[in-house]
Amino acid sequence: MNNLFRMRELIELINNADKAYFGDDKPIMTDKEYDALVEELTKIEKETGIHFKNSPIGKVGGDIKKGLEIVTHTKPMLSCNKTKDVREVVDFSKENDVVISWKMDGLTLVLRYENGEFKQAITRGHDGIVGEDVTHTVKEMRNVPMHIPCKEKFEVRGEGVISFEDFNTLNKLGEKSSHPRSVAAGAVRSFVADRGKLYHLDFFAFELIKEEAPNTKIEQLKFLKENNFTVVEHILVESDNEEEIETAIRRWTPEGFAYPVDGIVAEYNDIEYGKSLGATAHHEKRMLALKWKDEVKMTTFRGVSLNTTRNGTVSIVGEFDEVTIDGTKVHRASLHNLSNFEKFKFGIGDMISVYKANMIIPQISENLTRSGTYELPKFCPSCGEKLTIQISNGGIKELYCPNTECIARNANKIARFCDKNAMNIDGLSATTIEKMVAYGWVKNYKDLYHLQIHQDSILSTPGFGPDRYNALIEQIEKNRKCLMHRFLVGIGIPLLGPEAAKKLHQYFYGSIEKFEDSIKSGFNFSHIEGISETLNSAIYEWYEKPTNQNTLHALMAELEFTGVQKQNEGNSNPFFDKQIVITGTFENFDRPALITLLESLGAVTHSSVSKSVDYLIYGNLPGSKKVGLAIENGVTMISEQKFAEMLEQNR
Repeated sequence: MNNLFRMRELIELINNADKAYFGDDKPIMTDKEYDALVEELTKIEKETGIHFKNSPIGKVGGDIKKGLEIVTHTKPMLSCNKTKDVREVVDFSKENDVVISWKMDGLTLVLRYENGEFKQAITRGHDGIVGEDVTHTVKEMRNVPMHIPCKEKFEVRGEGVISFEDFNTLNKLGEKSSHPRSVAAGAVRSFVADRGKLYHLDFFAFELIKEEAPNTKIEQLKFLKENNFTVVEHILVESDNEEEIETAIRRWTPEGFAYPVDGIVAEYNDIEYGKSLGATAHHEKRMLALKWKDEVKMTTFRGVSLNTTRNGTVSIVGEFDEVTIDGTKVHRASLHNLSNFEKFKFGIGDMISVYKANMIIPQISENLTRSGTYELPKFCPSCGEKLTIQISNGGIKELYCPNTECIARNANKIARFCDKNAMNIDGLSATTIEKMVAYGWVKNYKDLYHLQIHQDSILSTPGFGPDRYNALIEQIEKNRKCLMHRFLVGIGIPLLGPEAAKKLHQYFYGSIEKFEDSIKSGFNFSHIEGISETLNSAIYEWYEKPTNQNTLHALMAELEFTGVQKQNEGNSNPFFDKQIVITGTFENFDRPALITLLESLGAVTHSSVSKSVDYLIYGNLPGSKKVGLAIENGVTMISEQKFAEMLEQNR
């Protein structure tokens, strides 16, 4: 009876963790904790012979995000068996020649091609049987080929990943994810393609699915490379020398590797031999993954720090005496939420063990003392409001700041409004705005346009002064003239990114009044190409809140929306309603100014060339790939001089 109770408890814990990790891209426990739960449940199931229907054991990890289209895989996407024992991989490799490659830590994807053209992208999804259609985001990744030499129909499986360098770049630009995998999964599974983020993602191919495919793994990877795919790094290891096999396996270490990896994979090179071994419901027997053992260090718990996010949830970070793990010094590790924090039963001075998950992210593994004497701070670190506790749909407890006027919450929202992808007000970073909110100069978006009221106070505050004040006022006044699509991104309608905002701008001819009138009349925005039903609902849910309507109207009174076009103006404006890509350097324009000019004329700008693009405007040293795609797709190419002439004729 105790075993049955524990099994149900473990199943619930693991399934909740799977939903958070695969469904929400937001882990609620460490990898070590998760592996321990799975190991315990597996052991009990073997001992009792009982396997509940909702048990996660034997199932492929993954989940389906509501709102994305469901696609069935041509063949099940099974996982591979795993071990942390090098000896097991050596014994596996002695049976036949193996190909060793990285086990990359990102989001597994399937790409489909027909007649030499990219057709569809699908996630692994639930049980490896069905996945999500993510074609709209994957096509924006920087190394996914849109056109390939092979005209036969086939699929390529691989991993969407982001390098540590690009991950750090995005974090500097405001991304708050704790792990590169979360960025990759979040960007790919987004309802609206965020090109700024997706451009930093890479696709590494590791498997070919094709009729009459080459009969060895090495030849299949060679085929993929010849068809312009970036292939996962790999080597062929022959099975006749045990010592050489072990040396080759141990040579694969992640230190210094540019991308996150959580192990290596050994796969039989002989495809037919691998198939003959069959598979379980969970994994194929032709491959075995080696996951590295974590280096664990003992240290002393010293407390926590709290961080309030823009939606009011408060993240908890554990602090401890500094230790060196895998060559780097660490003294902090995220505890994520209140549920996770409570299970450790911390007390100041407790002895804890820490490690780096996949040799990357610091984690607290265990509290050996478990004194349970530590009390979390009760008040928001930003505004001092007493914190409350919220329970998520998955039963996870989170600290929450209920103060809608909280400095951290408003500062982040206003910083998003000023972001370069939104209103693009230079000089107003989140840090600067947090100071302005703290001093009482800014309480809402509208206050940004009335900073002159606080001139004396600003000028006398350390870190500001006349030069900085004048520069800020100049930028803000200049910003009173804006484009509708930048404004829509800035005011924070959920799920509404830059590309969808451009679609709305184009459809409503840049008129914010027409956009609002359509909401009032019950217009279905999903009738516009590129706008999903989910986003349509999000727009209405946002507008239904009186505070959002007040914000909208207050800002409309402050701003002048440029680029507003009448429906019949397209005849005289050669750029109105056109899809445009720019490339190269220009003598008379800088790129941001040129994009702003084109958008003010009613054009929609893009970063990559496709059949739907009308014009490629090029300057000096244009990108050869963009020019090649323009020629291939019959896109009209316009030089800087020709562009200037067309502008002059339009005046």
